[in-house]
Amino acid sequence: MPYHPLVYHLDLSILAYHLYGQSLVWPFDPYYEELAADKAERTAMMGKVHAWAKDQGASQTARSKGHKGYRGPGALNGYADNPTHDPIIYDYALVHPWSDTITNAAGTWTEYLTPKEITGRISRGYICYRPTGKAETVSAIAEISRKHARRNRDASDILLAFEGGTGDKGEEGQPHSQSLMGFILLRQKDSGDYDAHIAFRGSRSGSAARAAVQSFSDGGAKGNPDWITDLGYNKLSAGQGGALISTTGQVHRGFARSMQSILPQLTRCLQKAAALKKGKAPENIFVTGHSLGGALAQHFAAAILLGNRYGPDGSGPAMPSALKNWPWQNLKLLTYGAPRTGDQDFATALTVKKLRSEQFATAFNPVDRNAIKVTDPTILARLSDTQTPAGFRVLNSKDPITTEKFIGGKHVGKTVYVNKPKAFDAVSRPDFSAHEQRQIRDYMLESLKDPVIPALAIRYVSMEDINPQRDKKKRGTEAEFQKLVASITTYYESKNIWFDTKRLEKDTALRADIAAR
Repeated sequence: MPYHPLVYHLDLSILAYHLYGQSLVWPFDPYYEELAADKAERTAMMGKVHAWAKDQGASQTARSKGHKGYRGPGALNGYADNPTHDPIIYDYALVHPWSDTITNAAGTWTEYLTPKEITGRISRGYICYRPTGKAETVSAIAEISRKHARRNRDASDILLAFEGGTGDKGEEGQPHSQSLMGFILLRQKDSGDYDAHIAFRGSRSGSAARAAVQSFSDGGAKGNPDWITDLGYNKLSAGQGGALISTTGQVHRGFARSMQSILPQLTRCLQKAAALKKGKAPENIFVTGHSLGGALAQHFAAAILLGNRYGPDGSGPAMPSALKNWPWQNLKLLTYGAPRTGDQDFATALTVKKLRSEQFATAFNPVDRNAIKVTDPTILARLSDTQTPAGFRVLNSKDPITTEKFIGGKHVGKTVYVNKPKAFDAVSRPDFSAHEQRQIRDYMLESLKDPVIPALAIRYVSMEDINPQRDKKKRGTEAEFQKLVASITTYYESKNIWFDTKRLEKDTALRADIAAR
């Protein structure tokens, strides 16, 4: 790989966020946080967007614009709609993996800087999505335009991004909302073989505290759809609908429902990959993700290895014949800051029986005393072995998302701590910064001390650094929105990064028009 595989796969997880960020139609305020000072105003604006989506959806569905259209709420594309979700609006035609990107999540800019060692090697890209007006099992695929990408003559990798849904806990009348959920990267090797890397994105939202409170209820969940999926923590047995993920044990229903919506598009991407490679199987299959992405990575691996539709071991009735010769039984799973996604029986079956890795499970001490360090040589040995599967869970011991303090299932994969755990971590206050992918990455760089590894992949920048003219007291006004838009345009121009400025102007005008209704 271009650099250490633990950092490389975290960077692929960051690229999954990166592509999602590029698909946001209103990157200057995707979660309506600029209006959050006035709860009623924020609620009213989201109600207007829902009404617009209902009107817009009829014409979009009739015209069948493919991936070049507005997406997100079901009403936009003729699907079951969920008006209790925050209406986050996307357009997959905006995705351009060769460019860096920036978004304003909640008064702080997130700058996605996936290393060129990854994006510069991409020669072609595709988006797989559910067509307008079609059933959840139907998918289509379109090529990403790269006419603005800086040519790299050595580029030979292929990226295939896929859509899916979040916001469905499996309750009556709670359909999900669509968004980009990850990608497959076919990485060409000097030997002539290639590896397949499958990466899932984590949760994105504005105020995490509000999102968690609104999503907590089962029957009355609302707000950010990613968080609704995260908090769909009730377990499903195989007989209750969990068999798609695993015929052994019980699995987290929120993640299971999301994976059910992802699999048609992901499978279509895999079929496209097989066709592009003329039926040749990859030498290795790596599955990865951070946070929610790590949970989905576990459920995808389980669906292939333990489920009753695509498994066991990739031989199930739903697995396309072109993919049955892939080395699924030697799959490598790498998660970062991942939550628990199933019970003890599930976690043991996936970790020990299928991934042939050591499992951490205790009722007493949430710190894994048998964990290994990032520098442990057995990590490279296992990930380089094409004949053996592996499962690693990489985390900061202070991360509350990865805790064993509370009842709620067991973890999957051999524990790798990026920091040095301390005895009082078991009783210390939650440190949510320990969950951030940047902190996990910085710890790994400090331990590995390898100059080959790119220094940055993601950065958080203050509002004032990008938008120095901001007047916080007037946030949410049209004048302040224009400053945000101007800041984004200036960012791309100053860095000489291609960005569709005209499209941003058009979408900004659309937002103003909706607000004026």
